[in-house]
Amino acid sequence: MSSGLKHRIFSGIEQLFYPPKCMKCGVYMDTAVQSSASIQACFCDQCLSSGFSLIDKPYCKKCGLKFVQGSSDNHVCQSCLKTPLTLGKVRAAALYQGVLKDAIHLFKYQSCLSVAKVFEDLMFQTYEQHFFKDPIDVIMPVPLHKKKLKDRGFNQAFILIRNFKKKYEQKWGRQPQWQIDTRSLFRIKKTSPQTGFDIDHRKTNLKGAFAVMNEEHIENKHILLIDDVFTTGATCNEAAVQLLQHNASKVDALVLARA
Repeated sequence: MSSGLKHRIFSGIEQLFYPPKCMKCGVYMDTAVQSSASIQACFCDQCLSSGFSLIDKPYCKKCGLKFVQGSSDNHVCQSCLKTPLTLGKVRAAALYQGVLKDAIHLFKYQSCLSVAKVFEDLMFQTYEQHFFKDPIDVIMPVPLHKKKLKDRGFNQAFILIRNFKKKYEQKWGRQPQWQIDTRSLFRIKKTSPQTGFDIDHRKTNLKGAFAVMNEEHIENKHILLIDDVFTTGATCNEAAVQLLQHNASKVDALVLARA
């Protein structure tokens, strides 16, 4: 018996005795969904009806903000023209709304790590779409303060890209040119939650939040920052400021959701 057939048999038995439940409302779901790495495997049809929107054109070429349909092609938004980001460019997988917003809250605040496979696939697809041809040297998850990391038990930004290297090697049959670095950027300031702050307050709240260690690991490197949600960009931008001050050549950002 092949390993693939064994897996299907055991998976069928498991679903018979332990049918999947919606992560949000808890209702039992149709066992016909085959892939555990799909949003449909995590939420029922009713919860999915709140919407799930991948980001496609048109969007801001700088911060990745999705423009309303009917707008012209990609261009720079008014916010970036008025107050340019230090970041090079930002790209997001989907809009921070609907069922994805629910899923991120469950992931971060209720430790529902089973949805991580969905997020990993979304992030890798977005990386391939927007950064595959870029000469990225370092992929760097935005760090949490040690107190928050202890309380939560994991850094959600790292979870999003923990299997990037494996995915790359499986698909392309070679090692990537980049390395994942979780040791060169630290969060040294325990900041207040950003929710409810305006853009100026967010910037003030994050001022001096990050510090760089091992400068030789980032010097002259093109760095891709990873985070879960990009709203005003204050977090990623402050991290980029520190990295560039320590001689990184360029800093871009890849995020799961764009508010």
